[in-house]
Amino acid sequence: MFNLPAFAQQEDKEKPAIIPLLCWDIANPLLEKRVQIHNDIQQIGNLARTHDWQSDINFKKLLADNYTVVVTNLSQEIIWVSQSFHAMTGYDIDESIGKIPSFLQGEKTNLQTKLLLKEKLTKLEISEARILNYRKNGETYWCGIKISPIQNSQGVFTHYIAIEKEVN
Repeated sequence: MFNLPAFAQQEDKEKPAIIPLLCWDIANPLLEKRVQIHNDIQQIGNLARTHDWQSDINFKKLLADNYTVVVTNLSQEIIWVSQSFHAMTGYDIDESIGKIPSFLQGEKTNLQTKLLLKEKLTKLEISEARILNYRKNGETYWCGIKISPIQNSQGVFTHYIAIEKEVN
């Protein structure tokens, strides 16, 4: 049992009364986020080992700062997304695997921005943009995105990693 001090309606204000903590619900949201980040870091580490990636991206800090991570192959098909992807887009992780990230774009998404991203990806260059995306329910949101091509220890580009966050 975990005890918390109680200060309300006690006679001896100098010494707080001790009451038992009967439920962990107050800690659940923070604990759940830490577990999600831990699981995401493990999965990114597994992908890095499997594909022999060389990257200096601090994923733990990015995930703790509420960024979403999306990994695609060179054909730009999603192979992995962080657990925060669902909160940002409304799509379950399983719904996104195998799709091209442009499935989040729609009628009002700026064509020039889409073409600029495509051009930079084709040249295997880092690209950054602010793009209008659509959630599963059709609602739009602005997404700040930075996409980096990732190479293995032999210098061969194997994947793209997108770091995304909803912005104003």
